Amino acid sequence: MNLAIKKFSFKELIYLEIEQYLYFPVKYIPGSLGFFLRFLFVKCFSKSLAGMIWIQPGVELIHTNKIEFGRNVGINTGTYINGVGTIKFGDFALIGNNVTISSGKHPIGPSSKHIYEMPSERIPIVLGSGCWLAAGSVILPGVTIGEGSVVGANSVIGKDIPAYEVYAGAPAVKIKSRKFG
Repeated sequence: MNLAIKKFSFKELIYLEIEQYLYFPVKYIPGSLGFFLRFLFVKCFSKSLAGMIWIQPGVELIHTNKIEFGRNVGINTGTYINGVGTIKFGDFALIGNNVTISSGKHPIGPSSKHIYEMPSERIPIVLGSGCWLAAGSVILPGVTIGEGSVVGANSVIGKDIPAYEVYAGAPAVKIKSRKFG
């Protein structure tokens, strides 16, 4: 597991300020104009964008420069995406409304410091091509969701999901396989 624990540099903090000031004005614009402006924002600020992306109004993006987007990714309203530890979206990934995807967490091990004072852990997330994260699901740091997999509504994913599997629950468990043949 690629685990990096560190505090934010001054450069990172300035980048976050600029990112949020530029994203906020386009975050809630409805219709075609809003889709186009959010596409341009992601095109300019993300680590990479392979093709078209559909971002509904009200999607929160943080650390966009550490997020890679595949082709034809769809992200629905109210979703929170924090790319602090890097996130990679495969082609045709579909993200439901009010989903949380965060590649950073706070350490909770033994310490004389308050959790607030400790540097965050940055752990990559990979979302495979054609996966679907249903409404309200939570994807924890360090998770890889395999190609074509489905995460049920309001599920909490704390471990890897193999390709073409359906998981649901909190914590999520395998419901069935989507494999053909």
